[in-house]
Amino acid sequence: MPVISKSSLTAFAFRIFEKSTIPPDEAAQVAESLVLANLKGHDSHGVIRIIEYVDWVGRGWVNPTGHIEVVREQPCILVLNGNFGFGQVVGREALNLGIKKAKQEGACILSLRCSGHLGRVGEFMEMAADAGLVSFGMTNTHGAGVLVAPFGGCERRLSANPIVGGAPVPEMASLVMDMSTSTIAEGKIKVARNKGDSLAPGLFVNGCGEPSTSPEEYYADPPGALLPMSGHKGFALSMFCEVFAGAMTGAGCSKAGIDRVANGFMAFLLDPTAFCGSDFYESEISGLANFVKSSRLMQGFDEILLPGEPEARENLRRETTGIDIDKTTWEKICSIARQKGVQIPIVETCTSG
Repeated sequence: MPVISKSSLTAFAFRIFEKSTIPPDEAAQVAESLVLANLKGHDSHGVIRIIEYVDWVGRGWVNPTGHIEVVREQPCILVLNGNFGFGQVVGREALNLGIKKAKQEGACILSLRCSGHLGRVGEFMEMAADAGLVSFGMTNTHGAGVLVAPFGGCERRLSANPIVGGAPVPEMASLVMDMSTSTIAEGKIKVARNKGDSLAPGLFVNGCGEPSTSPEEYYADPPGALLPMSGHKGFALSMFCEVFAGAMTGAGCSKAGIDRVANGFMAFLLDPTAFCGSDFYESEISGLANFVKSSRLMQGFDEILLPGEPEARENLRRETTGIDIDKTTWEKICSIARQKGVQIPIVETCTSG
């Protein structure tokens, strides 16, 4: 399995994007976000996405020069159009505008449509937390990207529809929630397929509606379908992602016949000083974090990790040891690089994978 440093992988991704008619500033931002996803341990949203993104630029599904357009602005409300620019670019632009408004008004309801694939949406909640804001967001795929069966069904009707949240904690890593409303993100099935691995039972059904652990069956004809997280609970959460991120943003809800994968996104950004006061918030959130972590441990656990802590620790580890990428994914990325005339960096190898 190839292992590569953060700096080398970022530079490699940047060169591939730059050779794919993507302007340097945008190429740099997308490369940085993808590698950050790898650093956080979310390989499903890391450089494996180079393969799709280069293809989507070629298809015209992503506008390499697309940026944020303010459609409407009111007190506490921002309605934005991403013009199908890269989600990593327009997502950052949207959050910067939303953070500014939340600081001014105390709160901001941020509505974004026509965004390219946002990638690891938790990155934007980290931005809000770093600015001292509490946030919550919902995402859909603009009508396309239908991957998940409804509760009780076995055919694809919904997207993975992630929900995200962030909250600063004094003298600790921020609380960050980033999870799909399905049992697993589809990108994780791609990673398992590339590694030749099976998946745990109960995550998806094959095209016949039967439980399966084989990534190949998920991508067969007819295709399989992901299952909603925790059955009816994940299904309900996914439906409300469609309500907020699809219908309310103007992006559109999941439906048949849409090919262009994009994202609708709605986020709520709140400044604690405008609600309970910063002193009360900081005291309560610190107390909560310490109280939760003080619980006696179940057998097999060394400590309680709060949402966001596993990613923060994995980030530190991979910054030191490098980022490991499965062989199949690496070969596909290198094939694109050769087509673009990009020099392939020297990597180390490890025996796992």
